This record gives sequence, C-alpha cells and structure tokens, in this order.
Amino acid sequence: MTSKRTLRIVVWIFNLGLIIAFSSIYYVFNMPHRNLSTETASYTLKAADLITQFKKDDVEANKKYLNQALSVSGIVKSIRRLENHGIVISLEDAMEGVSCSVDSLDVVKYKTKLSAIKEGSSASLKGRCSGMLMDIQIINCVPE
Repeated sequence: MTSKRTLRIVVWIFNLGLIIAFSSIYYVFNMPHRNLSTETASYTLKAADLITQFKKDDVEANKKYLNQALSVSGIVKSIRRLENHGIVISLEDAMEGVSCSVDSLDVVKYKTKLSAIKEGSSASLKGRCSGMLMDIQIINCVPE
C-alpha cells in the first residue's frame, strides 16, 4: 500500500518536472525578438569608428556595446543572401568589418529599402550588437 502511493507520488513529480521543462524550452525558443525598428539606438556610429574601438580594446567595447541597439553607417562591401532568406550586409570590410544580419521576416517587411542598398553605396542599419568574432556582429538589423 505504501510503496504504491510512493510510486504514484514519484510519477506525478516526474511528470510535473517534464511539463515544466518542456514549457521552459518552448518559451525560450519562441520568445519574440526585440523590435529594433521602434527602439531608439543607444549609440549612433560610423562602422569604421566601431571597428577601431573593437580593435583598440575589445573587452571595453563589449562592455559598452554588447546587446545594445546600435545605428551603424558605412560603405557596403558585400551583400550575401542566406539559405533561410535572410541577408548579411558587410560594412567597410568584408572580412574584418561590421556584419549586419537582417532576418528573413524583416527582408520581406523592408524589401524596398533593402533593394536600394547596393555594394559600394552608403547604408545605415540599426541592430543589436552581439560582439566580435572575425568581424563585428550586428543582428536583427533593420534599414534606416
């Protein structure tokens, strides 16, 4: 009698734990992105200045710019279309410049503004800084 009751309690606790775990995972993967089109940029910079700051002291630059909304402008060096229909626009230098990633939903939403951006032209994009790998990563970008 007691072992059956204990087993039931253990099974209920296990099932409750599974429900909480799957609910948490679902929430994290379906969490909405920040709406950067309506958010005011914390910093407005030229891409060359941002590159200089990261090359000078990347630790301080990360403290200052990481997860901040940045408005970055510069000369477009390359435009890459991704398999998921997103776009990556490289400013100033294709290898060590600023990579601005535009999500596929924003590509559709800002189609006319994005079609005006050509290699060699000047562009201004607003997005969230996610740090520096080979180049400085700006994600969830929208054209300004």
